[in-house]
Amino acid sequence: MKKLAYPLQFFLFFFNSILAQEPTEMPKIEAKPFGYVAYEAIFDTYKSLDARDGEIYFYPLKAKFDANGINVNRKNQFQMLSLTTRVGLKITGPNVLGAKVNGLVESDFFATQNDYVYLLRLRHAMVKLKWNRSELMMGQYWHPIIVNELIPGTVSFGAGAPFHSLNRSPQIRFTYYPVNKIRLVAAALTQGYHRSMGPTDALRNSGLPEVMAQAAFVNGKTFIAGASAGYKWLTPRLATSTGTGTTETIGQYLFSGFAVLNHGSTSIKVEAVYGENPTHLLMIGGYGRVTEEDLNGDYSYANLRTLSTWLNINHRFKKVEFGLFAGYSKLNGSNKNYTTIDKYHRNDDLNYIYRISPRLSYKEENLTLAIEYMLTTAVYGNTFDAQHKVTSSLDPVSNHRIVFLAKYWF
Repeated sequence: MKKLAYPLQFFLFFFNSILAQEPTEMPKIEAKPFGYVAYEAIFDTYKSLDARDGEIYFYPLKAKFDANGINVNRKNQFQMLSLTTRVGLKITGPNVLGAKVNGLVESDFFATQNDYVYLLRLRHAMVKLKWNRSELMMGQYWHPIIVNELIPGTVSFGAGAPFHSLNRSPQIRFTYYPVNKIRLVAAALTQGYHRSMGPTDALRNSGLPEVMAQAAFVNGKTFIAGASAGYKWLTPRLATSTGTGTTETIGQYLFSGFAVLNHGSTSIKVEAVYGENPTHLLMIGGYGRVTEEDLNGDYSYANLRTLSTWLNINHRFKKVEFGLFAGYSKLNGSNKNYTTIDKYHRNDDLNYIYRISPRLSYKEENLTLAIEYMLTTAVYGNTFDAQHKVTSSLDPVSNHRIVFLAKYWF
């Protein structure tokens, strides 16, 4: 028994000595939930290109006439939705490498494809390290061409798409403030569920990320102006129609200029985007093949060029806000002889589209009630030249959309 008592006494002494020590202080991590519950009622007068049961809206479809000469796409539609309901966590923790560290995880029920609508999807998931004059962000977040201070305040989901960019991408982004009021950004990105039209693995097959750079003048919250430039590479095929391997890759550029002016209760935002195949930003455009083909069935690619501009005005009066969004987007053809490839474009038969959209909202405590009228008109091309520039157009088609929205924030 004495032989058993000695080890037991030693164990008790060791255990008590551990308990007597001061507890080690754990790193303090805070997670703050946020989000909202949303309800929308949507009325349309014309069948249009849209997604997720009409939640994200693009533009009216081309006229489709039956044997009696009636446009069958001229049809009233009504829908009620709550799939933009959102929940997230803002996370802060102890400093690391001399930087303040925070994270963000955000999700909604918009899903990633129409087949999965109402299912949970990842919106944002990123970690940010912030030093005195620089920031490093890694994760899935807004594409750098989407400037946070510039996002339009539309009632309709999509923030003005397809005129304003809509894209979340896995990325690594570095922001630097060399002097007061100057902000420089450099980023490398891949494509998540917002992908270019065409084969979904085209960017991955290129072996290169999309790259973006941005410079902005930031005078607090009063005035911001800047420009962005980017480039990406797509390798749509690994083999030709005859089975011969191919490494044909196409490069595509992207430029933007933007400005924000906040004066008292009024905000004015404006942006212009010009680029080749900005379809990963949910804009119109795409790419096709150069008309010529070699003996192995191989061919190179031809980009379509897209111009998109928009203006957003917002005025706040106590609990009421008035707003107006106006956008214009046009396809400008290619600089090569262009032949269309099915599913490599978002309506390469368009000439231009435009939208005018006034809105009114009321906020009381955590509840927001809003209504928006949206007129969107599409003009499709009738004939095109060899470089796919429109030489004549069809009659315009228009949709009148009314959206009522209720949001309860938390």
